Amino acid sequence: MRIRVKLLLLVVFMGFALLVNLVALGFLARTVATALKTVEEVGIRQQLIAVQMQAQLRDAEAALYRYLMEGEAGFATQFREQMQNFEGNVAIYQAQATDEEERAWAESLDATHQQAMEIGSDLIRLRDMQTAELLELETTQAELATLLTGPARAARPTDVTYQEVIGGLHDNLRDMFLAVTSYLASPEENETVRFTEAVIGFRQQHEQFRALATTTQELAWAKEIGRSFHEIETLGSRLISRRNLQQTQFANFAAMLFHAGQEVLVGQIQPQAARNLAATQQQLLATLNFAVTASLVIALSASLLAGAVTIPMLRQMDTGILALLQGAERVATGNLDEPVRVAGHGELSQLAEAFNAMMTDLAARERHLKARQSELEALRQVSLQLTSTLDPDQVLDTVAASALALVGAAEVHIFVGDTSGDNLEFAASAWRDETDHLSSRQLRPNGLVAAAARTGQPQVVSHADAHPLFDTPEARGRGIKAAAAFPLKLGDQSLGVFNITLDNRCTFGEDDLRILSLLADQAAIALENARLYKSLADRESRLHTLAQKLARIQEEERRLVGLDLHDGLTQLLLSANMHLNTLAALSNGLEDQARAELALARARLHEAIEEARRVVSELRPAALEEFGLVGGLRHYVTEMAQTENWKVEFSAEPTQMKLDPAIETAIFRITQEALTNVRRHAGTSQIRVSLQATETDLTLIVQDWGRGFNPIAISEEDQSLGLVGMHERAALLGGECQIESQPGQGTRVWIRVPIC
Repeated sequence: MRIRVKLLLLVVFMGFALLVNLVALGFLARTVATALKTVEEVGIRQQLIAVQMQAQLRDAEAALYRYLMEGEAGFATQFREQMQNFEGNVAIYQAQATDEEERAWAESLDATHQQAMEIGSDLIRLRDMQTAELLELETTQAELATLLTGPARAARPTDVTYQEVIGGLHDNLRDMFLAVTSYLASPEENETVRFTEAVIGFRQQHEQFRALATTTQELAWAKEIGRSFHEIETLGSRLISRRNLQQTQFANFAAMLFHAGQEVLVGQIQPQAARNLAATQQQLLATLNFAVTASLVIALSASLLAGAVTIPMLRQMDTGILALLQGAERVATGNLDEPVRVAGHGELSQLAEAFNAMMTDLAARERHLKARQSELEALRQVSLQLTSTLDPDQVLDTVAASALALVGAAEVHIFVGDTSGDNLEFAASAWRDETDHLSSRQLRPNGLVAAAARTGQPQVVSHADAHPLFDTPEARGRGIKAAAAFPLKLGDQSLGVFNITLDNRCTFGEDDLRILSLLADQAAIALENARLYKSLADRESRLHTLAQKLARIQEEERRLVGLDLHDGLTQLLLSANMHLNTLAALSNGLEDQARAELALARARLHEAIEEARRVVSELRPAALEEFGLVGGLRHYVTEMAQTENWKVEFSAEPTQMKLDPAIETAIFRITQEALTNVRRHAGTSQIRVSLQATETDLTLIVQDWGRGFNPIAISEEDQSLGLVGMHERAALLGGECQIESQPGQGTRVWIRVPIC
């Protein structure tokens, strides 16, 4: 029975004597109705609006973040829609504000909306500009790389210095591009340093190329290279700068939304709603006390009858209102799981049912938001895994395992095609039950995978047991209830297809399809990056092998030239010397001037013989072949010290070294070049040569105490010092070369190469 009916019955029973009591109870009823309306309008609606605004801020932040990461236009639209919804809720809350404090909160939220829209629009514009400039950077880099690796490299195939400059330009160009793209993906400080070093290296190599250019075509190439390099440097610097600005603005955007969500919505508006509910409770209790006191004083004679009617009613009202207030407090604290329980079928029970329905809706929304957040976190983890490796097989295994986990699939198969996207072949798989699955079979020409590869669009089959493609004993035995195939597309190019089957439900949900589509896009990018990296690694390996072969050919040519000099020119000089010696023996009848000229000719011829022998010894190190690295170096250093009157300190630990012949030859040649530089330029008589070996490395140190030089200020004309040759020989062995020198303080050449 309703409260108003009970009150009417009480008036009929008590009559005119209970008129004052009836007035008091009527006042109580009106107060209760007003309080209930306040609970509904102030508490529930304000709580709901606050929760909705907080959810809209989170969704807007997530949409903006995904647009900045992926550049898909739908996320920008979603961001604007969420901010428009937030603006509408702010307007509703502002209209419901009853005091200056609530109006100030509404103005703060409105200001937050304006600032968020401005920052968000700036970030979207920055992201769009970044995409356009990155495309322009890729185009310019590709054109310049094509010029360097194509006609420019082919212009002088036999010029080693020219080819080295071209290679240096290409390597620095690649480093600039990789540094920019890596910084856009993950803004780390070392990538900006890497970009700067690549710019400096490219500029130096370009200066060398311009110095080497002799033909009109080469000069035109030098000019084109300079123009493209300036454009790439400008675009790279601009992309890095805007990436920093984007990161800073997004941090400000997130901080502003966090302030609005936590400090205003959660910290101020929701507690205010709770306080309003508490005030309503106090008002109800005060009214009840007044009504009960008045009833007892005025109608003491009718207390038994009034008590029989009103006490159960008051208990029911008090219990219901208290339950509602407690429920509102639980909502304010975020507890949406415990419902409000009110006995009976009156207005309070109806209000409790409405309140419980609202809590159920809020809980569902919260679960949905948490699910979306979990999906985003899962996709973020998958993206991190995909970008952490450049192995194509590992990328495909990660994609298969991720798709299996994200949608709870039974099986995932990935098929990859050639560069044109045709001729799909099996590449990777994942199963929920690793012990019970069938081996991968050949693709059917009319199957889902073939259709996805042919059309470039996802193919989804629900209720597979009724579909012709799965009406086979094999499919029924595997229990397939739904299947889908998603193409791995990169622009207009199809890299492959991954196929997903379900055995626990008959359809794919919208969230499943959205997640799988995003995963397919991420997988295509990661797979293409892995392929490009592998191709680049193979090319670098081939270049390294070619350089090693060229070094061996050069060494063989030096040996052959040395043999030719030894067997030809040296023998002719010795024969001429013998004839001059014979002539000297017969010179008694010659005049003094003739004998002096003959003696001078013999001396010059003797010097030519010694020089020829020295050149032959340097071209064909017979001591290295006869004594090994340590003995050959000791023999060579000793001979040179005797010739140049040097004081030499030679040390080698251990004395017996078994090394690869290429390493021995390179170390011997580096020592020759270093000592030749000392002989020509150092002007010293004190030399130290040290050779030390560990289980993994071989270290050579050649030091003099001569006049020294400034390595930074050395010009291109001074390349005859052999510095480039020493660096190149060490680099071919995977080692490093350091040259330390200062004017007046000598020079120290330090070489380290791996030996295992």
